[in-house]
Amino acid sequence: MSSYIYHMLPGGIEKRHFHDGIELEYVIRGNSSTHKKGRLYFRKKGEVHEGINDSKNDLVFLCLTIPAETKGNTHYL
Repeated sequence: MSSYIYHMLPGGIEKRHFHDGIELEYVIRGNSSTHKKGRLYFRKKGEVHEGINDSKNDLVFLCLTIPAETKGNTHYL
């Protein structure tokens, strides 16, 4: 398992992708079209998702991935 704090500046984009395991995202700060403060997002293995900060504020969330995040288990489309 891995955990990290993800910080996205206004206008930031994480392209559509999926993981070979599960991912939990808890939004600590900010609201955007893809993430809302206080929400927990559960991404199933293989579930395609993206992050877009189309707000004027920073977006910060905690990510937990199982198995641990590596370059080899995240696939960008």
